[in-house]
Amino acid sequence: DYLLMSSQATHRIAIALTCIPTGGQHDDRIVTFRDITKELAEENEQTEFISTASHEMRTPVASIEGYLGLALNPQTATIDARARQYLEAAHASSQHLGRLFKDLLDVTKLEDNRLKPRLVPVDAVEIVRQISNERAKDVQAKRLKYSFGTAEASGDKKRVEPKVYMATDVDFLREIMDNLIENAIKYTPEGGEVWVNARGDGDKVLINVTDTGIGVSNEDAGHVFQKFYRVDNSQTRQIGGTGLGLYLVKQRVEALGGRVWVESAFGDGSTFY
Repeated sequence: DYLLMSSQATHRIAIALTCIPTGGQHDDRIVTFRDITKELAEENEQTEFISTASHEMRTPVASIEGYLGLALNPQTATIDARARQYLEAAHASSQHLGRLFKDLLDVTKLEDNRLKPRLVPVDAVEIVRQISNERAKDVQAKRLKYSFGTAEASGDKKRVEPKVYMATDVDFLREIMDNLIENAIKYTPEGGEVWVNARGDGDKVLINVTDTGIGVSNEDAGHVFQKFYRVDNSQTRQIGGTGLGLYLVKQRVEALGGRVWVESAFGDGSTFY
């Protein structure tokens, strides 16, 4: 975010700036300017490579997935039980690969400034309710209980809910909610609950996705929003994922001027705010 400019020339250098105190409040400071032009150039090249590679690989992966789908369709192919088992495993892997490339493309589009949020004014509670309700059938398909809104509002028909408006990019918000609800579904065993709510909180809108799932340990909670980080324990190893979902959530939330965090205890559910 910092540029070092010379008064004698138009040359600008991208820098990282640090300020270190040498003692008490009124003592000297050591200020360090570090040239990060090379690092930024390498970062841009890496982002461009990931974006290009992901885009190019999506086509053959989609083709593989399509042919495997045809092989598994009884109307287009006849296969024995063992072959079906192998093809179903290959089909699931090709779908996983397709999701990984899609997530990589979505992440790099924002990183290299090809995707910028378009803010529009919306009714915060209604838009979050609408997006969440679209996923209600996926929640219920796993035999989970789904609810939206405050407990007080659902129990009292005459309660007047305050109107809360926000400026947001609806597509970004949809990606954020879809990823958080999908995670809640994946990591909550049958018979559990998923609860979503949105409310005004000062000059912000506070949205939560709460589940009664396996939870996140204190150690993992500090890392779950990092790129490619996946919680590794006996309960999560059987659950597929790309390790990019929560990174994408954090990226989108921060692009909208917000912040995202999790409150959880391992084995005791999670709330993503």
